[in-house]
Amino acid sequence: MTIIDASFFSENLTRKVSFSAIIPENNRASGALQTLYLLHGYSGDRKDWLYAGQIEQLAENYGIAVILPNGENSYYVDHPNGLGYGKLTGEELVRETRSLFPLSEKREDTWIAGLSMGGYGALRNGLYYDQTFSKIAALSSRILTRKPEDPTHTYPDRIMKVLIGSDKTADMPDEMDLYHLAENSGQQPALYMACGTSDFLYKDNVEFHAYLKQADYPHQYVEDEGDHNWEFWNQQIISALDWLTEKEQLNT
Repeated sequence: MTIIDASFFSENLTRKVSFSAIIPENNRASGALQTLYLLHGYSGDRKDWLYAGQIEQLAENYGIAVILPNGENSYYVDHPNGLGYGKLTGEELVRETRSLFPLSEKREDTWIAGLSMGGYGALRNGLYYDQTFSKIAALSSRILTRKPEDPTHTYPDRIMKVLIGSDKTADMPDEMDLYHLAENSGQQPALYMACGTSDFLYKDNVEFHAYLKQADYPHQYVEDEGDHNWEFWNQQIISALDWLTEKEQLNT
């Protein structure tokens, strides 16, 4: 396999941005690699999945390309200051990597996944750009939403002020609200969600799963003993890849 560190000029961020790409040897000759855009968590970077995880060997085993962008602490959304991290993730990165590598341009071969902040980024961009991504895998995800209408349900001020320019959850735009995005997704990408029962985000994931189930949204939800850590993510990324590379979709 080949691991490439690259950069390109982002019109949405008005500067160069970097990413890593894992291109497997065993399927490269096909010229149409299935592709997973894999997002890191808060305070991390594109190297996390390489250093803390085993994604390099997994990409080779499954014969898929994996693209690892630098999302900084952006939550992979478009910020009110004009920095378009969502457009970067769902549009520019896909366009640039397809021009550089032998990636399939078919929706059914294009997937997005992530952990924690990156799990939210995968859900948000997978649902928002549902004509691009056919499957989403979200591990231990932050679930940003205006729901439930619970006055005790808050997010850290430092996050909300950066993302929406306000510390009020009610000011969250539709394009950031996962409940709204799932409800209004025309293409309905298939979802895989996993969260550890000791994770501080467990309750939010259970509630979102319950909403998806009630809405009859196609998804698979997995919970197991585990916390918000790499032991859980390294276990679940294998299950997620098994699910991503299957032909049939599952519903729970």
